[in-house]
Amino acid sequence: MYLVDLMFFLGVVAVTTLSARAAARMVRPVPARSMGHAIRALIDWAGMFVIFFGANAVLGAALILLVRGITPNFIPVYTLDNIHLLVLSAVQAFVFQKWWKGE
Repeated sequence: MYLVDLMFFLGVVAVTTLSARAAARMVRPVPARSMGHAIRALIDWAGMFVIFFGANAVLGAALILLVRGITPNFIPVYTLDNIHLLVLSAVQAFVFQKWWKGE
């Protein structure tokens, strides 16, 4: 990704984030410290996402190699190079985080 593209997308995200925050504050006053809490929750989720994504990728690769070893079928490892694994790992991390925190 080019630096200009990254700066453009960061700018778009920053504008929508600030707009959403301003709109939310008009509807319901939110304490300033809640933004810090939200950022900590995001970092917590990101850590869980990396762990789940790594575990899912390793387990998937192991299962593919196992199937290759015990059957005549060939399954390419690049089968794991799929958006579904990424999205499902993100959902898995989100659900696990909510369950773990008791929310």
